[in-house]
Amino acid sequence: MGSDFIFKVTVSIRREDDGSPVFFKIDGGRFKTSERTIKLQADVQYRLDIEIKPSLYPKATSLGTTPLQLKEQTRDPHSVRYTTVWSTAGTSVSKKGSRQDVPFVMEFDGLGMLKVCLQCKFYKASDSDHCSWGDSFKQMELNCTLTEERTFIKVYNQQFK
Repeated sequence: MGSDFIFKVTVSIRREDDGSPVFFKIDGGRFKTSERTIKLQADVQYRLDIEIKPSLYPKATSLGTTPLQLKEQTRDPHSVRYTTVWSTAGTSVSKKGSRQDVPFVMEFDGLGMLKVCLQCKFYKASDSDHCSWGDSFKQMELNCTLTEERTFIKVYNQQFK
């Protein structure tokens, strides 16, 4: 695979207990990492569904400081789908006007490391009102390409849908 090889990683997040959606809001340029903030609750488990097109197999995946155990759901030559659960147990509630950077990392043998920082705001588990304001976060699409060095994977387009 040359440096012109492109692939797509799609990530969706929702609450594990009841399947309710996660929301995000547009913050503009107020914060350094992103114009968008994903709204999450501390001490809650979330289900992540990850699709990679074409089929690539990460040797390691993490969100924040938590290694994720991916469970393969479906696979064919064109795509592979994984699911996993991520817990925010022990995560501090974000202070007013602040955001937390949560790195999403996937490592692929021979291809490099994909790293995207998600800008998040964490609310109390009991605070469902503030978490449900904004746009529904159906999925994040990362269009990726390889670098010559095969150390890091370049994300050339990131979209929230």
